[in-house]
Amino acid sequence: MQSVLSSIKRYLTSPIIQLTIIVFASLLIYIFAFLLPINLLELYDQPRLDRDLLFYQGTPSYVRLSLAFIGVWVLYWLGYRISFKASTERSVALSGEAVSKGRSVQGRSAWIIVIFGMFAFITVFLFVAPFDAADIYDNIMHGRILGVHDANPFQQVIADYPDDPFHDYAAWKKARSAYGPLWESLAGLTAWLAGDGIIANVLAFKLLPGLFHLAGVAFVVLYLRRDAPEQALSGALLLGWNPMMLYETWGNGHNDVAMAFWFLLAAWWIKRRHYTLAALSLLAGALMKFLPIILIPAVLLIAWRSLETLGARFIFLAKTGTLALIVTAAAYYPFWNGLASFSVERRMSMFTTSIPAVIYRLLKPILGLDESARLVSLVALGLLAVFVLFQSFRMKEKDPSRDFAQITFNILGFYLMITCLWFQQWYSLWLICLAPLLSSQSRNLALVFSFWVVSKQLVFGPEYVPTMFWHPETSIRLEPLLTSTVLGIPWLYALWILFRGKTFPNTKDTKVTKRITS
Repeated sequence: MQSVLSSIKRYLTSPIIQLTIIVFASLLIYIFAFLLPINLLELYDQPRLDRDLLFYQGTPSYVRLSLAFIGVWVLYWLGYRISFKASTERSVALSGEAVSKGRSVQGRSAWIIVIFGMFAFITVFLFVAPFDAADIYDNIMHGRILGVHDANPFQQVIADYPDDPFHDYAAWKKARSAYGPLWESLAGLTAWLAGDGIIANVLAFKLLPGLFHLAGVAFVVLYLRRDAPEQALSGALLLGWNPMMLYETWGNGHNDVAMAFWFLLAAWWIKRRHYTLAALSLLAGALMKFLPIILIPAVLLIAWRSLETLGARFIFLAKTGTLALIVTAAAYYPFWNGLASFSVERRMSMFTTSIPAVIYRLLKPILGLDESARLVSLVALGLLAVFVLFQSFRMKEKDPSRDFAQITFNILGFYLMITCLWFQQWYSLWLICLAPLLSSQSRNLALVFSFWVVSKQLVFGPEYVPTMFWHPETSIRLEPLLTSTVLGIPWLYALWILFRGKTFPNTKDTKVTKRITS
């Protein structure tokens, strides 16, 4: 009997078995909490599920979704820690110490489990009806304006096409596209290929950003296999299984991972000293969503320091500048609508769930809507510019690609927690994409951030947002509550590890192993 119990215990403590149990337990939660009650095949003909399934369904829906998220996050964290611990053991073994036989999860079986789990979770969320927001339907409509109606989404708006089958599904019917021409080109092609079917378009517009997620996992694995192979599995699991990534990308079709992918690609090119390609990668990301453009100065500075002669530096600047102008002109040429093509003005007057939003609400009764929005936007932009310059000049020459990934993470973290005007929980995907390349402290910050901010949609948003919408006079009181409850835990966690001296560091180690096992 004792031997049987020992065998069972040894069996259950095997990392491979533990990962397998985690996959199937997570899969059950995803199926019963998301797929069955929110099935795309049953609900596809119902517009604005973001209102019907969130704001109007009441407490049972919030409780079910919140408990499901907590459950899968616990399982995800356990899976990540198992692979993380095994990576540590493997790095110790490589330095000359033994690892218990059969306890390594670096073999083929572990990779099969991680890959199987990722695609199983993806399959479930593909057939979950988008209910987090109506953004996927706005993306479909803007794609159809280009790909089906042969018009310009930077000029025409959704309201111009009242007979389109997706018109009633969209939320921002009078707004032009808020994205860049590269994204709209891909959206137009996707809409043209998908035709007029509701389900076909929803699946297609989940697959479009989803392919960037899969490409990001592939790049993380390739990067770490060259730089720190013992960390490749935990990096793949961190990005491939992340519940927020699965929920927002494959479930709701948000395109943030399509932008964040280019951060990874830029780090890849910097590692290989292809600085022009790194800068163009960030430009491609900015042609989807504009934020990556703020990282281009960091790449230029890395190149300036790395190139040995003044002539080589000026040739790099001339070549990169010329190619950037050509790419930008080619991307915008089919869509050009003057400065309105950049959609900057609308973005500078939108505020929610952020420090600038709180200040804007306080100033609006004093300065008025337009003046308070302009002042808060410019101050936030100025603070971000100062922080970008500060971080860029902290980079060292020893390992510029790792420094670039860390500095990018720092800048994005500062933007999301301090200067972002219009914060949404799916923006946390930016940090998750970079986390596998970074230290354990940065990984943990990304995980805490992405776990907690989903509370905006499931807990605090339903409590405060409808009241602020129907009774704008309450925003002065409720906006600080919304911001502090959604971002309060990430702020505290960031401050805690900052004061310990381990957050937002300028990374000095050249090996991931040294940083993660320190």
